[in-house]
Amino acid sequence: MRLNLSQQYIDNLKQIGLDLNMILELANLPDTTWKEELNLSTLDYYHLLTAFDKVATDEQIIAMSRIKDIQMFMPPFFAALSSKNGLAAIEHFAKYKKITGPIVVSIETFDDLVRVSYRYDYPGLDLPRFALLNEQLLLVDLIRTGTGENIIPVHVGAPYTYEEASLTVFGCHVEEMEGNELVFKKSDLEKPFLTANNVMLDYLEPQLKERLAEATTSESFTGLVQQKLYQAIPSGAFSIEDIAATLGISSRTLQRSLTAEGTKFNQELQNVQKILAFGYFKNPDMTTDDVAYLLGYSEVSSFSRAFKKWTGKTISEYREEIQKHS
Repeated sequence: MRLNLSQQYIDNLKQIGLDLNMILELANLPDTTWKEELNLSTLDYYHLLTAFDKVATDEQIIAMSRIKDIQMFMPPFFAALSSKNGLAAIEHFAKYKKITGPIVVSIETFDDLVRVSYRYDYPGLDLPRFALLNEQLLLVDLIRTGTGENIIPVHVGAPYTYEEASLTVFGCHVEEMEGNELVFKKSDLEKPFLTANNVMLDYLEPQLKERLAEATTSESFTGLVQQKLYQAIPSGAFSIEDIAATLGISSRTLQRSLTAEGTKFNQELQNVQKILAFGYFKNPDMTTDDVAYLLGYSEVSSFSRAFKKWTGKTISEYREEIQKHS
């Protein structure tokens, strides 16, 4: 996907105390802020979200979730504001969400309520706290901006604890739960938008459809290899020859294609193993031996050394941290 990196966007982040260069470094992504756009694979984008998750406070996430400040950078939000009402806005936004990132928006409509939920567009990867809170706040602000009213959701659910600043913005009960949801009264979403603009919507739709087609087909070769590794590692068949075979190319062609994108097979293998390890360690019932086996390590000691290299922490230290924050 393509992430807009206009100077104004970077300056907006600086104004709320976030240094994009530092965040890119934290995500192990190259500093390309001299370009207008940053091309990211699905896993690269996940690394970026987790980097924001480590540094952004709730106050900063709230500042990043103000529609008036970001609609100029993200056409899907502008299109949503041009819709006739909140329900149409959410449908438009869900349709074109992939343009702004690999996050899937699901909508369920009932007699009196509308439920919105989010998931990362990648099997097994949970939405980081930053990403989920940002998405939920964005949608609430979108509805309030469109209607010109302080619409209060009926219910907000998340697998994370939100700080008081965020609870105040939502204005309703926020429940810690396994999944996530943002529930509105259907009557609130049927209120006409003051920002409705059929002419603008008709103008934007063809461009959005074109951008959506690009976003759907523009996954980098590195991203494709990452996807194959993600699927293959738990099975144990994830050598360069195995992955090349699933792509229908030779291992030499695979390595050459990765080199052209500035990376190597072993580097991507470790990136995916690292993300899988973080996911597995969220389950307190999984032993280190279990995780090492699932990641393809024949010796736990080798896995322990690799994990220390990835994180700067021992596995025990990392698991203690998780328990403190759970």
